Amino acid sequence: MPFPKTVSARNVKNPLIVSHSPHGYVLKILNALDSKKEEVVDAQNQLLLYLAKQNVKCPRPIANARGNYYSVEQINGNSHVVRLLEFIPGQMFHEVPTTKNLLYQSGEYLAKLDRALKKFTHKAYDTHKTLWMLQSVPQLRDFLYVLEDHQRKALCEEIIEAFESKVLSVLPTLELQIIHGDYNEQNIVVNTLAQAAGGDAHRVTGVIDFGDTSRSPLIFELGIAMTYMMLQAKDLASGGIFLAGYTSIQSISTNERSYLKYCVAARLAQSLIMGAYTHTLHPGNDYVLVTQAQGWLLLEQLWRESLDTIDELWQTTAHQYLTQSTK
Repeated sequence: MPFPKTVSARNVKNPLIVSHSPHGYVLKILNALDSKKEEVVDAQNQLLLYLAKQNVKCPRPIANARGNYYSVEQINGNSHVVRLLEFIPGQMFHEVPTTKNLLYQSGEYLAKLDRALKKFTHKAYDTHKTLWMLQSVPQLRDFLYVLEDHQRKALCEEIIEAFESKVLSVLPTLELQIIHGDYNEQNIVVNTLAQAAGGDAHRVTGVIDFGDTSRSPLIFELGIAMTYMMLQAKDLASGGIFLAGYTSIQSISTNERSYLKYCVAARLAQSLIMGAYTHTLHPGNDYVLVTQAQGWLLLEQLWRESLDTIDELWQTTAHQYLTQSTK
């Protein structure tokens, strides 16, 4: 059947179905590889149902005629997990102006999401691993050959080594919980408000795409999200505003803050390397190249600054926003 719209995502085909609901549904067809991990699909479904009860606006799974939240179907000779989710109406973060207020709100919303997830558990997450988890950063060495620029390759090697020695070496000491794992400009839903004088016309109202959820250090969640917010704002300092929004609800220790530069750098390297690798496999998939141009600029800018300089930049930017804001 023809579908009026397709919703973008990295690992799934998502046709939008408009019927029986004013906002419609998204039929998610998972790729063949991830479809083999049915226990993870169940974990994600249970997580979404749990969040819906916590008043977090996210795509709620819809049970099929057999009362199940997913089925396995044969498509072109392969087994694919198929499930139906409620469509969350609104625009995506990247479709509206990236204002300081929206950056702050996005930080607040992620903190609320993480607080809601704090008590959620599922046995599948105890062993679930993917290349997109920050714990998998050392595996990026296997893909460095796709980088033709020798300076960029050397930069990524340095970042991988630093992330191993500074962050992964203390992994057992970091606070663990289930995290979203991919809170970015294409997964944050915003809606238009009646704009007051001097106010912001948009507000964060929901979050989608829980395909990268994992049991990971909470600081990884923050580092991943800050990465994408700074990429979208095209400004290293903007991370401080997002961080201020997050920490207004979810506190982080001084020790945890000291890992943020390494987490952001690791995520940038991960996105750039894996994006380039995936594009060699699927040259027509421009989705994986979204962060490339701005990503290298941001990574080089971030890495040449000291830890103290970066932290001071983020703190100063946050202070300026909070003292000038009419939020």
